[in-house]
Amino acid sequence: MKPRNGCARLLAAVAQIGVVACANAQSAPGSAYADFVDTRDPPPYAALTPAQRESYDLGHALLNTQWVAAGTPRAERRDGLGPLFNAASCDACHNEGARGQGLMKDGVAPAPLVIQLQDTRARSAHRVDDGDPVYGHVLNISALPGYTPEGIAWVHYAERSGHYPDGTAWSLRVPSYELRELRYGALSTGSAISPRLAPPLFGVGLLAQVPESALPEAADHPRGRFGWQSASATLEQQTAIAMSREMGLTSRTIAHDDCTDAQPACRSAASGGTPEVSAQFMSALLAFQAFLAVPHSNSNAGDASPLFAEAGCAACHRPQLPVEGVDGITRIAAYSDLSLHDLGAELADRDAAGNIVPSRFRTAPLWGLGHALRRPLTLLHDGRARSIEEAILWHDGEALQARRRFEASSATDRKRLLDWLGTL
Repeated sequence: MKPRNGCARLLAAVAQIGVVACANAQSAPGSAYADFVDTRDPPPYAALTPAQRESYDLGHALLNTQWVAAGTPRAERRDGLGPLFNAASCDACHNEGARGQGLMKDGVAPAPLVIQLQDTRARSAHRVDDGDPVYGHVLNISALPGYTPEGIAWVHYAERSGHYPDGTAWSLRVPSYELRELRYGALSTGSAISPRLAPPLFGVGLLAQVPESALPEAADHPRGRFGWQSASATLEQQTAIAMSREMGLTSRTIAHDDCTDAQPACRSAASGGTPEVSAQFMSALLAFQAFLAVPHSNSNAGDASPLFAEAGCAACHRPQLPVEGVDGITRIAAYSDLSLHDLGAELADRDAAGNIVPSRFRTAPLWGLGHALRRPLTLLHDGRARSIEEAILWHDGEALQARRRFEASSATDRKRLLDWLGTL
C-alpha cells in the first residue's frame, strides 16, 4: 500500500479495523467536485460523519491493498488472490480512482486494458454475461506460483491520416489484437475479443443515485448504468465482477472465481475464505466509491458549451442528470445519458476470426476529463485515442452527424470546444 498521511497504518491494523482519518481536501457544499490537492489522497464530495469517514478511509486503503495467495501468513484477511488474475490490487487499474492507463505504442496489453471474452451468441441475444467456454470472461495475464497465466494480448497500432474540410491534418491510430501464449489452445470461434480500459471511479456514487425514471428504456439490454456496456446495475455488482474475473476474489455477490470446467487446477485452488472479500471490506470499498468526488479542473478555458450543443454532442452527453437521496445535490453534470449507442463498425469488437461483432457502448461520462489531462491520454473503451480530438473523430454510427458537424466547424471553434472539454 502507498504511504500517505498516516493511512499506511491501516493495513497493518486491518485485523482490528483500526481506521485513522486522512486529511482529504474538502469539496464545496452541494457539489460533485472537489480540489484534489494530493492525488494520492482523493477526497469525498461531501462532509462525512465519523462513521462514514472511517468506512471511506478503510475503502481507500483497500483500494491500494495488495492481495496475496490464500494461506499467506499474517495476511490480515487480504488473502485469496487468484490463482489466475490480472492485477493484485484495485489501484493497479484504477490508480487513486483515475481511469486506467493504456498503451502509447505497440506492446503487451497492461493490466488496466482488460481483454474481456464474450460469447457472440449471447451478445446477439443482448446478454453480456456469457464468456468463452474455456477461458471464461477475462483473459488472465498473471498467475500465482505453480499456475500458468492464460495468455497475453499483443496490441499493434497502425496510423491512419486524414484532414478536415478546411485542410487541417489529423491522425488516428487503429488497434489490432493478437492473443499469444494461450494456455488452453485457441479461443472458441464464437468468442468476441473485447478490450476494455478500466474506467475512472470519480463520481460513480452519484451516478448510482440517478433515478430509474431518468434512465433510457432498456427492453433489449440489461438496465444497468456501470461498465462500458451498462452490464451492471449497481456498484456492488460492478465491483464484485471485477474482483471475481480480474483478481480471482470471491465476495458475497459472486461466490466463485472466473474458472471454467477446462481449468481444474484453478477450480480446486485453495480459498482465502468464504467469501474471500469480507462483507465489511466490500462495504468499505463501496463507501469509498459512493462518496468519491470528481476532480476540479485547473483549466480556465472559456465556455464552449453552446458549440457542444450545436454539434449535437449534448444529445448523448447530456449536461445534466437528476439525482435523488443526496443532501444538497439534485442534479449532476456528468455529461452522459447512461444509455447504450452504436458508434459504428470501427469501434465494434471482433471475434476470434476477426469478424466485426455489433457493439453498443454506454455514453462515457465526461466529467473529470481535465484531471485525465495530467497524464498522456488513452481514451475510449480500448484506449486508442491519444487526445479528446481523436476520441471525437472515432465517433460514427449514431454519432456520425455530430462528428461531421465538429469536422465542418472552423479551426478556431474546434480548438475552443476541445479546450473547454478539458475543463470538465
